[in-house]
Amino acid sequence: MFRLLRYYSIASGIALLAVAMVLVFVYRSISIDQVLENVETENVAMSRAFANAIWPRFAGYVTTSAPTDAEKLQARPETAEIHEVAKSLVVGLNVVKIKIYRLDGLVVYSSDFSQIGKKDHNPSLRVAARKGHPTSKLEFRPEFNGINGVILERQIVSSYVPILGPDGNIEGIFELYSDVTTKIMSVTGDVAWLSIGLIWTFGILYGVLFFFVRRADTIIKQQYADLHHEVIERLETEQKLNDALAQAESANQSKSHFLAHMSHELRTPLNSIIGFSETISSQVFGKLENEKYLEYTRDIHGSGMHLLSLINEVLDISKVEAGAMVMHEEKVDLTSMMKNCAAMMQNDAKKVGIELKVSLARDLPQFHGDELRLKQIFLNLLSNAIKFTPTGGTITMQAGLDAGGRLMVSVADTGIGIDIKDQSRILKPFEQVEDTFRRSAKGTGLGLALSKSLTELHGGELSLESEPGIGTTVTLSFPPERAMVREPQLPLGPH
Repeated sequence: MFRLLRYYSIASGIALLAVAMVLVFVYRSISIDQVLENVETENVAMSRAFANAIWPRFAGYVTTSAPTDAEKLQARPETAEIHEVAKSLVVGLNVVKIKIYRLDGLVVYSSDFSQIGKKDHNPSLRVAARKGHPTSKLEFRPEFNGINGVILERQIVSSYVPILGPDGNIEGIFELYSDVTTKIMSVTGDVAWLSIGLIWTFGILYGVLFFFVRRADTIIKQQYADLHHEVIERLETEQKLNDALAQAESANQSKSHFLAHMSHELRTPLNSIIGFSETISSQVFGKLENEKYLEYTRDIHGSGMHLLSLINEVLDISKVEAGAMVMHEEKVDLTSMMKNCAAMMQNDAKKVGIELKVSLARDLPQFHGDELRLKQIFLNLLSNAIKFTPTGGTITMQAGLDAGGRLMVSVADTGIGIDIKDQSRILKPFEQVEDTFRRSAKGTGLGLALSKSLTELHGGELSLESEPGIGTTVTLSFPPERAMVREPQLPLGPH
């Protein structure tokens, strides 16, 4: 599980600390840049004051007359004079050191006499100033030799400022050193207060967010626990369903094998009963003295035949479920076979006052399939229609090709119909609409289910449309490849 509270504590702490550090760094950088800019502005103004006081008198000396030798420069009276003027100018100011450079970088004057006669140690800054751009930099000096003596641990800004002659040309460069320790300390104090403020602000923000995250974490953990429990329950339920399905499939297989075995066992004695009842009814071994015996014998034969029919249906559905149904496919004259099926059921329909009609397309093709099973399908559908159609009703059997070349066969009746909620159920084996003990029609409930299975074995589909009180239409749809073009009839007569 994702540990929200732990990751929040680590991630948010790091993020807030990083933001605080960035803000402090940016604020300090901006503040120091502002200090540097302000001090440079002050030094530029101050350099003009120095230039006004020193340059008219010493310009020629600095630019042309000053020797290049360090000892000679330090010994020149101009050096002492410049020093005295410089000291008087910096009284009460933050300027702690002054240098004057010739354009070639030679230090003509420095308040630190040891540096007079040396070359500039920051040529890049001097070059920028020589081009007319004042430049400055900030440094921390543990020890600094200032104009009034040695000072310790100071923050110093050094500014290179060009010196302009009367004609506006750059004739030399001032380097002014300003002590900004107090200003930097002020910035440091502001940074400290800012850090404290940010710590308090982010601490409060962290606490508020921590409260909501902890609440969310509690909810997520509870939801995770509920989900985990639900998943476990579903997995257990799924396992139980799988076990039940496996048991059901096993039981179904056992049932199918049992029914097939029992059907074979029942047919053996039943064939004897039917055979002996036929023999007695035929009075092969002599005339029966009592006509009642003959009537009973015919009843036995009729009941035996009915029972045999039921057993055959059970055996067939068991074979289909067990995948053991063997199809014997051949060329079938569909027109002739359907007419024969209708003729076989015509007598049963007349007995209960039902009109049976057959409407077949003239161009009905021959069919590639199992003739016995096709006949079984049609007889089952017609038998079902007769069972559930009241006296005076009509049954219509039709066949033809649709636009896609599929063979369509339908059996429609004007019977009692089937409610929509029962239509899918009655296509399953052993299912009937009426209660088993109160139904008005006899049967096992296998007719439609067996017809559906046999149709599907031919690659077809069985569909049902029905409306209570109006009637039922069962439609069979077979794929185009089942239809076979009829062979042309040769004309009669001599060739």
